[in-house]
Amino acid sequence: MFSFLQNLLPRLRQFSQSLDQTELFVDKPWVLLDEDGQQQTYIFRRGGELLMSLDGQVQMGSWDYIAAAQSILIDRQVDKLLLNHFFFTDALLVLARDGRPDSKFVLANRQLIPDLDVEGYLRKLEVKQKMQLKSPSTNPTEVRKTYVKTTNGVDLEFFTTGRAYAPGDVVHVSGIPAPTGRYITEKTWGVYVENGFVMKIIWPKLYKLKTGEEIIVDCYTSGGTPDINNRVYSEEGRTLPDGKYHIVGSGKVRVKGGLLYEFPFF
Repeated sequence: MFSFLQNLLPRLRQFSQSLDQTELFVDKPWVLLDEDGQQQTYIFRRGGELLMSLDGQVQMGSWDYIAAAQSILIDRQVDKLLLNHFFFTDALLVLARDGRPDSKFVLANRQLIPDLDVEGYLRKLEVKQKMQLKSPSTNPTEVRKTYVKTTNGVDLEFFTTGRAYAPGDVVHVSGIPAPTGRYITEKTWGVYVENGFVMKIIWPKLYKLKTGEEIIVDCYTSGGTPDINNRVYSEEGRTLPDGKYHIVGSGKVRVKGGLLYEFPFF
């Protein structure tokens, strides 16, 4: 059930806190998630009492933090467990049973993860980490998530730190980093994506050649003015072959490697 933890948590160690910060988990509504789908509420009371509620039926136990081992000893009356620190934020507490590191005790803070979607929460942390690596000055608390649909029906999930989309933004498709490629949105602009990051914002514009054919130029400004290094495609979306072309209203251009290479005078 929690196989994603093994893949995600080792990459997110920078977000993990020490259990010394007991204020982050004391008197909070933690929900124990198990493989049976049961959702039992655990509340670590300040005085060492452990309140456990399942379907409104409450049992009382006790807990004790062992600083030297970064562990929590809990007494549930029916058993006693020594649980070691594995990953801890104010929203997620993952403990490993002593001697059985593959057996995880996963608790989600219902106040901060109301839908109890632990994987979704960790994916957002992964996005914040990527944005920090891309731009160390980025404050991860300011990340804004929006959805934009492409012309072929794909939902792009953008994670931005400003009012407008920009290079460096993280972009996902179906919850994972978007594959490298060119994406055109229904709002007449698009993006070049590389390994889940926006590399360029583009405004594709249709131009007519003197021969009567039409081409698409991926302009880098919303005004749609062709410029050097703009990518050029046929109307069908194929890369335009190398050569010299005459764009009606813009003059002669030379295409090389699928890019506008120069504006020759002859």
